[in-house]
Amino acid sequence: MAKVLAKMAHLTYFNGRGRGEVIRMMLAAAKIPFTETFLTERQPFEKLIQDGLLPFKQVPLLKIDDMELVQTGAIVRYVAKKGGMYGADDKEAAMIDMYYEASRDFYNNFLPVLFLKTEEQAVKDAKAAGEDKYFPALEKRLKETGSGYLVGTSLTMADVGFLEVLLLCVEFGGDDFLDDHSDVKQYYQRLVATPLMAEFLKSPFRKRKNDEQYIKEVKRVLNRE
Repeated sequence: MAKVLAKMAHLTYFNGRGRGEVIRMMLAAAKIPFTETFLTERQPFEKLIQDGLLPFKQVPLLKIDDMELVQTGAIVRYVAKKGGMYGADDKEAAMIDMYYEASRDFYNNFLPVLFLKTEEQAVKDAKAAGEDKYFPALEKRLKETGSGYLVGTSLTMADVGFLEVLLLCVEFGGDDFLDDHSDVKQYYQRLVATPLMAEFLKSPFRKRKNDEQYIKEVKRVLNRE
C-alpha cells in the first residue's frame, strides 16, 4: 500500500508506555509527526468523556486527519495504512494482522508490570511464552520470507509490534535474553538499527518503563486508587 502523507497527529494517553507505546512507534515508523497530552488527573479524562471523544471511556485517543480515533488496534492499523506498512495486497495484510495480534499476546506478559505482577514475574512469563511459542514461530517465518521482515520486504505493522515486545525482553531480561535464538536476536538487532526506530528510541517520545509514579497517575485518572 502506498504511503499517504498525514498532518500533525495528537496522542492523548498517560506519560508511560502501556497501550500507547506501539502507537508512538508506528507514528515514528510512518513518518507522521505528532504531539502529546499526558493524563495525570481525573478531571481532564472526565472532560474528554463528556465531550464525546472517548465513546468507550478509555484511552489512548489519537487525533489525526480530522478524526478522533480510540482503540489501539484501530489506531495502529490506520497509521499502518497511512505509512504503507500494511502489505501490498489483502493476503499480505492478513498475514500482517496475524503476526501483529500474536505480538500483542506476547506483549501482555509485560503490560501489567507493577500493576499486577513484578518485573521478575514478567520476565519469567515472557521467557516461558517465548520459548514455547513466539521464538520458534518467528524463526520459522523469518526463514520463510528470507527478507529480514515478517511479511514482504520492508518494515510493517507486524515487525513494529514484535519489536516493542522484544525491546522489553531485553530491557527487563538482559542482553542475553535472546542468545539461544540467534535468528530472533539478529532480527531484533536489525529492527533496532533501522534509522526511524533508532531515532525514536533515542527521543523523548520513547517513554520510561513502568514506575511508581506512572502507576499512581494511571490509578488516579481511572479512579482506581
